[in-house]
Amino acid sequence: MRTLIRCSLAASGLFLLMVLDTLLPGGPRLPMPLVLVPFVLLFVCFAGVMHAVKGTVFGYLPMSKIWPLLRLLPPAVKAAGTVILVVAVANFFTATEGVTDEASFQRAFAGNGVWLSAAASILAYAVLLSEQLPAEARPAESPRAGRWWLVGSIALSAVMLVSWLTTPHVSDDRATHETLQSRYQATGWVSHLVAADTSHGVFFVYLDSADPAVQSQACDSLREYGKELGRVADLYHFDGQHRPSRMGSC
Repeated sequence: MRTLIRCSLAASGLFLLMVLDTLLPGGPRLPMPLVLVPFVLLFVCFAGVMHAVKGTVFGYLPMSKIWPLLRLLPPAVKAAGTVILVVAVANFFTATEGVTDEASFQRAFAGNGVWLSAAASILAYAVLLSEQLPAEARPAESPRAGRWWLVGSIALSAVMLVSWLTTPHVSDDRATHETLQSRYQATGWVSHLVAADTSHGVFFVYLDSADPAVQSQACDSLREYGKELGRVADLYHFDGQHRPSRMGSC
């Protein structure tokens, strides 16, 4: 169990490194193979914790068994786990609003990875404390806690999903954005460029102005760039406060 705790803490540290990497100028810079390491650690550690708690690595972790274990934790560990959860949720919301790019995506899932890894280490520590107690002194299961956990999980998931669907956001391909800025820096429309997305076969360009003159200038440039991509550019107006509105194609 101590090995699982160390493994989970290592995964949490690596996920935190990924978050910090996105906050540095020019980030993210970590190579993709390194990004996969904490996911492998998290999977192995969580599987070990699940097996320790419920005797199998399949299914879900029942709160009826987890809650009694959490009650064994010292107050400082409970407080730390709560703070990490709150920060992870806040990080998810801030990383998925407005203009989101590769760094935003990495920061969102790495932040969730920090919480999941920390949760695995906390549960492993709780199991360790439980194993040190006599069998008759170990806390019993709590079906009531299981029902509250189910309701709370559904509510939190619903809030996060609704927030993601309703919060104005657009995807930005950083390489395409920088190419457009560099190639057409002498034109007036580039100062209104908010984001450009060429992922999954699309070519979406977002501007912070709906002025027809700006749109006309943008199309003059984007027709040329679109020919190189073999795609037609779709222009959108995005002010950061409202959902993007389509202005037309070039």
